[in-house]
Amino acid sequence: MPKKSKRKGKTVSSTPSFDGLMDSYTDEVGRMFCTEHGRDYCHVCCVDYRMGNRVQEEAAGLRKKDEVEDAARMYATCLRALRGMERMHPRPSEEIFAQNRQWRDEQKALLDKFAEEGHDVAPVIQKAIVREESDELEMNAMTEQMARMNPGQTHFEIGGEESQKIYDEFIRPPKTKSTRGDYFTCAYCGKTSDKKLLMCSRCKTYSYCGKECQKAAWPAHKKNECVKKETEAKKAKLTWEQVEAHGGMPAPGTLEVKAISDESYFVRQVFQCRDRVGICRRIAAYTNSQKIPGLRVGATVQWKKPRFHYFTDGSSGARIEEEDLENIVVK
Repeated sequence: MPKKSKRKGKTVSSTPSFDGLMDSYTDEVGRMFCTEHGRDYCHVCCVDYRMGNRVQEEAAGLRKKDEVEDAARMYATCLRALRGMERMHPRPSEEIFAQNRQWRDEQKALLDKFAEEGHDVAPVIQKAIVREESDELEMNAMTEQMARMNPGQTHFEIGGEESQKIYDEFIRPPKTKSTRGDYFTCAYCGKTSDKKLLMCSRCKTYSYCGKECQKAAWPAHKKNECVKKETEAKKAKLTWEQVEAHGGMPAPGTLEVKAISDESYFVRQVFQCRDRVGICRRIAAYTNSQKIPGLRVGATVQWKKPRFHYFTDGSSGARIEEEDLENIVVK
C-alpha cells in the first residue's frame, strides 16, 4: 500500500517509480505532482502525471470531457507507437504489434461511430496526430542536444538531472500566464478562437467561449481555481493554431515559440519551434542573409503580427521575410 501523510495541507503519497518509491502530492483537485520539484512532468523523478491530471480536471468539472478528442488521442498514440516499434532493434514480438494494431483499430472504429453520429472527427484526429508528432520531435530534440553535449557518446537515456536541465533550457514550451487558461482558449471546452474570449472578472485568468461554458465551469472554478479579484495576468502569447486560423494574414498579437531543433540546410536557417501548448512547427528564414539574428536551439522567438505559411514539402509554420525582422525578438 502506498504511504500517505499530510504535508503543508497537501496529501503526500509514495508512488512506484523506476528506482523504487517516489514521493508525490495531490492537490485539492486530485492532480498529482512530484513532491521534490512540484512538477507533473519531471525528468529527475521519472514521472509523467499529465494525462492523469487531465482526467482529474475533467472529473472535477474544470475541463469538459470530450469522448471524440479522447478517442483521437488514443488513435494517434497507437499510430506513433507502431511507427516507433518499426524502428526498434531488436524488433518487438508480433504479439506486441498485434495488440497495438488491435487498440488502433478499436479507436478507429469508435471514431467512425462518432462520425456516423454527426461529429466532425477529421480535424480532431489531425490535431491529435500533430500533437503526437510534436511529442516525437521533442524526444528527438532531447537526443540531439544530449549528443551535442556529450561528443562521441552513442547511447542516451531520458531521465535524470542532465535530462531535466536540457528540457528546461532547450525544449520546455514558453511559459504561459497560467497552467491551463489563456485569453484565446476556453478553459472549459478547450475550443480556441482568434479573438479574445469572455474572461472571469474575478481572477482575470480563465476565459470562456460563452456564458454556457462559464456557468458550467463556475462551481469547480470558484472552489478550486479562482483567486483574488486583484490578481493580474500577463497577456497570453499566440499559439501556432491561433496564427493558422488567420489563413496567412497577420494575426493580432505576438507568437512566442522556442526553437528546439535545428533543421537548417545549405545556408538557410530552418528550426522546429514549439509554442506554449507544445505544438511544433517550422520557422524558415527567407531574409537577405537567409538567417534570423540570434536564432539557435533553446532560443525564444517572439513575433508581432505573425503570419502562417504552408511550405511546398507539406510542412507548415512561418516564413520569415526581411521586413519581418523588425517585428521579431530573439532571446
